[in-house]
Amino acid sequence: MNIHRALLKSGVLAVSAAFAGGALWWSETTAQTASASVQRPWNTSLVSVSGTVTGSPESVKFSGTAKVGTRLAPDPDFGSPSLVVSIDLSGISGVGSSTGTKYVVSGPEIIQKRLAPSYTVDMTFPFYKNGTPGTSGARSGAATFSFSVDGTTGAVSSPQGIIVSSSL
Repeated sequence: MNIHRALLKSGVLAVSAAFAGGALWWSETTAQTASASVQRPWNTSLVSVSGTVTGSPESVKFSGTAKVGTRLAPDPDFGSPSLVVSIDLSGISGVGSSTGTKYVVSGPEIIQKRLAPSYTVDMTFPFYKNGTPGTSGARSGAATFSFSVDGTTGAVSSPQGIIVSSSL
């Protein structure tokens, strides 16, 4: 009879441990899902951008539309949210002043900033001849964006951008 009680006791303990582990797993999964749903959506603005990058072998005049995306990122440790900024220059292209060669820019740049009412973001970007494999022969240009941000939603207002020569 004592053997049956010992087996019963160990069986109850094993089942209890399994339920406790399952409850812990479920609460962690629920917490991760809840924190993912707190993440705010991107606010996207299209910005007309133009400018000239001077240099060798030729100056390149750029124009097109950049996408400026912003999103507030809550900070559970310090309370004050930060701003995540994504600037995508892939909608901008350039034309060489002497040869008429087409130049392209690719990929977004992601920056995290302390939340403030207005920003000026300077960035350097690579550009290269359209159709070249990889980024061989890449040159660099610089872009400056300025905009205001709604501290509650992270929405951008009054965005402006310009392209200039890079000091690199």
